[in-house]
Amino acid sequence: MAVSIPLWMHNFPRLLRAQPEKQKEVVCAPALTQLVVDLACSNDIRQSLEHVLNRLQSYVSFHLNADIFLIGAPSPYRDQLLHASTATPPIGIAGQLRYQLTEHGVHDANELRYKLPGSAFSVHALQLPFDKNQPACWMVLCFNERLPDSDQINRISAPVAEALTAGLSGWYRQQSRINAAISSEKAAHAAELHDSIAQILGYMRIKASRLTDQCKRKAEPELAEISQDLCHQAQSAYRQTREMIACSRLSIEQGQLVSAISQAISEFEQRSAIVFEMDNRVGGQLLTEDDSQTIFIVREALNNIVRHSHASHARVQLLRQKDSSIRIRIEDNGKGISADEARPDSFGMKIMQERAEKIHANLFILPRKQGGTRIELVIPDLSA
Repeated sequence: MAVSIPLWMHNFPRLLRAQPEKQKEVVCAPALTQLVVDLACSNDIRQSLEHVLNRLQSYVSFHLNADIFLIGAPSPYRDQLLHASTATPPIGIAGQLRYQLTEHGVHDANELRYKLPGSAFSVHALQLPFDKNQPACWMVLCFNERLPDSDQINRISAPVAEALTAGLSGWYRQQSRINAAISSEKAAHAAELHDSIAQILGYMRIKASRLTDQCKRKAEPELAEISQDLCHQAQSAYRQTREMIACSRLSIEQGQLVSAISQAISEFEQRSAIVFEMDNRVGGQLLTEDDSQTIFIVREALNNIVRHSHASHARVQLLRQKDSSIRIRIEDNGKGISADEARPDSFGMKIMQERAEKIHANLFILPRKQGGTRIELVIPDLSA
């Protein structure tokens, strides 16, 4: 259960007002201890960071006459520029910082100081390495006047940076433990499905197939029709159970969606004679609100191509739109299908739509002019 933020939020400004002028640089220490706890125990890290920045803005503005921002905060908000509600980021600063600090390959520098091109603003950025295996978060101080001496800035901001680093590190470790527990539970469920329902359905599938053959040989048309339907349903239930087992075993780290899609393509390509192509135009990292929902949609689409399309070629495209949304396009050159042609007993497309709604995405199932089917998943920009 998260510790409530108001404790340090109230203590911090009260201590700031109560101390003599010369002591105001160190009054944040006891309040920052509570900040660490609150971030580490947060149930909504973005909301917690916004509360934190609202209070830190007063402190930074008072001592340094600067605005404070965060960029590279734990996913799925890594590309966003977080700031206090009272601070207005300079035009273009988000893109500049995103390039300089997260896309420009800054690894070794712990501190960066530079003037924003085309503006009067200067930046002093401190790295917050909350996890050694993840890209660093940066605390950014933006000055509208001359950039103060580095020692002066660090004397004021270093305790804040240390507190933010400790809080984010604690939160990330907690999330890692939660994800590991979920993955372990899913693996246990997969094992139970495999050892119970999947084995029973496999047995029923074989027996139903034999029963169908016997009914046909003995010229029992009514029984043959019933047994054939039982065989079809047993095969369908067995396939769906096997897919559930595969999905339960699937563990995907946030930001590893591109590699997960690539692995899924390789997996389904091995199951068929279809040639799969991947066209990635978003780079190595792709963040959605819930990467697991996205990969399940992609896997179901690939599974449908292998089972129903009678295609010889399929392509998966990852595209970034002008509005920064992500479009995942999956198409084949098969016989074609539309959403309203699905069998009444088939829930695959309905589940795909439900998963898309969970991540506030739009799912379209369209015929291709050249023949075949096109599925498009449009995922909104997280930073919007």
